[in-house]
Amino acid sequence: MAESAQNIQPQKPSNRSLRTYRTAVASVAMILVSVLWNEWMPYYTSGSNISRSHFPVALYYPFLILCICNLLANHRRSAYALTRSELLVVLASGLVGISVSYDGISGHLIGVVAAPYYFASTENGWTTYLLEHIPNWQVPTNAGGEMTRFYEGGKGTFPWRVWVTPIFWWTCFLGAMGFAAFSVVVILRKQWVDYERLAYPLVEVGSLLTETEPGGTLEKMLRSPLFWIAFGLVMALKLWNIGSYFSPAFPHISIEGMNWRAFPDFPALPFRLSFYAIGFGYFARLDVLFSVWFFIVLTAFQIYASNIFGYPLGSSSLHWENELLNWQSMGALIFLAVWGLWMARAHLKAVWRKAWDPSCEIDDRGELLSYRTAVFGLVLSLVFATCWLVATGMALWVAIVFLILAMLLFLGLARAVSELGLVYAYYRLEPNDAVVQAFGSASIIGVSSITALAFMRVFNFFPDIGKGFLMPSFSQAVKAVDKTVTPRRITGVIWASLAVGFVISIVNTLYLSYEYGAYNLGNMGLKHVGPRAFDFAMNAIRNPLGLGGDGRVMWAGVGAGTMAILTLIRYWIPAWPLHPIGLAMQGNYGVSKTVFSVFIVWSIKVVVMKMGGVQLYEKGKPFFIGLLAAQAFSTGLVFVIDCIWFPLQGHNVHNF
Repeated sequence: MAESAQNIQPQKPSNRSLRTYRTAVASVAMILVSVLWNEWMPYYTSGSNISRSHFPVALYYPFLILCICNLLANHRRSAYALTRSELLVVLASGLVGISVSYDGISGHLIGVVAAPYYFASTENGWTTYLLEHIPNWQVPTNAGGEMTRFYEGGKGTFPWRVWVTPIFWWTCFLGAMGFAAFSVVVILRKQWVDYERLAYPLVEVGSLLTETEPGGTLEKMLRSPLFWIAFGLVMALKLWNIGSYFSPAFPHISIEGMNWRAFPDFPALPFRLSFYAIGFGYFARLDVLFSVWFFIVLTAFQIYASNIFGYPLGSSSLHWENELLNWQSMGALIFLAVWGLWMARAHLKAVWRKAWDPSCEIDDRGELLSYRTAVFGLVLSLVFATCWLVATGMALWVAIVFLILAMLLFLGLARAVSELGLVYAYYRLEPNDAVVQAFGSASIIGVSSITALAFMRVFNFFPDIGKGFLMPSFSQAVKAVDKTVTPRRITGVIWASLAVGFVISIVNTLYLSYEYGAYNLGNMGLKHVGPRAFDFAMNAIRNPLGLGGDGRVMWAGVGAGTMAILTLIRYWIPAWPLHPIGLAMQGNYGVSKTVFSVFIVWSIKVVVMKMGGVQLYEKGKPFFIGLLAAQAFSTGLVFVIDCIWFPLQGHNVHNF
């Protein structure tokens, strides 16, 4: 497959109608609305978390409204109507920009760097073991009570002097890591999109919304009875529950928070209904949907066996909190990334050749960066990131191991999201924690390295969930604009949106924290990520594991080996029904939480495909777009109600 990849010629862009300046304005406006709503929802109301998916409802809802307004503008033949190309650029920019706000990056970044001097005490040991290893440029000081005001609020001017230096250096580090992730996505775009033809189901949903011409797909869906049936069913349920906020006469109908246990010692599996997961899941492949729920059930029996026989590492009462599965899943995800690179070897050779010899015949004009910029940008970004980590006190070999592991996990998750079509897909075991546990001892890693690794919790949102730090969102964004516009014209738009989203989020988070006190805001990251990160470091120092993590690394090898066997079987036997990607997701918090919804949408799609095939599947799309629209609209409605009647006592109606 890889050897013949170079013989496939990509299609030419079909629509180059793009006015860069107004597209940039629309993209920045979309980011502004999405980021502020994303943060005000938990900050002001303690309500839903609307950015935890790979197509966050914080973006989906305003983007849906934009597309509907654009449809109306097209009917009026308004000069302000955006073209489909422009809407796709707005979508791509939004997917990237929203990924850094709240518990994506910014909330945890602020929460981690604000914690050391505020929470340090003789009792928790931070003062004795950790503080001396933290450079003064990495975190703000609490010498004048600046971090006390941050967490507790109080009057006074904003202490910008203590924040400028750490925010600058962290922005440099995160920018380098982000450019490395972007470079990898650019390098692999042709392999994934043109050669392997990955499905990108999430992008398909967004792309359908951009067809806003009169009589186009969006108008047909809005005119479909199936759309309004789905919309009405969900809204009826949500409006009933809204009534229960005001009167106990309306009994609340619970669709979240329930768990199911088959029998004693069997781990609890979530039994909850996610209309968002069902809506997007309809666009995923049947074999992928089957693989996801099959491996969740299979590994539940694995945990059951561990509970029965008393194997500590594999025992747990909840499916999504099992250490054995975390390591097993990590091994499978790493193999997925490595296998993808191996399958792309012919393409990677061509990329390397073009990078060294820009005058060769290989055409990279369809990429968002030239291959030369992408390759050398990747190398230089990782070199800078390595030097930055070493400057924080991390040993060189630890920094290299961490970066390799992190980039492989980012890549594996990006590929999984591109194939799965599931909005809730994460890795459970964080790369920084994996390094500490695998080498097991402060005498091997060093206290300084453990302290530096604790800060890497900024890449994952609470509680211990990784979204792949920009790489999945970059891969979706690149697919969204593929063969639609001239790529080099929109690279700057995407990065400008990323910068705007980051700046707005950082400024908003710091302002609200000093105005009201971080403890009074609804952000889990601000409250808990710092203590969790550094308490984990202290536990590693005081209670080190043995080399190999007391068997943990072995289970990563089991996961990788099993993934290899299943991948080769599928490669050799195309009709093999079990897609191996489910194995990489079986220790996954988000997928475990939505497994019941995945099973429902798989069952529906099986019936649809058997009864009417592809034709009936296409006719069913408006129903599932209606589910998504109703979930987004009802979440926005609850936000307004909470702001008016239930400030800081909001209702979580959209999480998993």
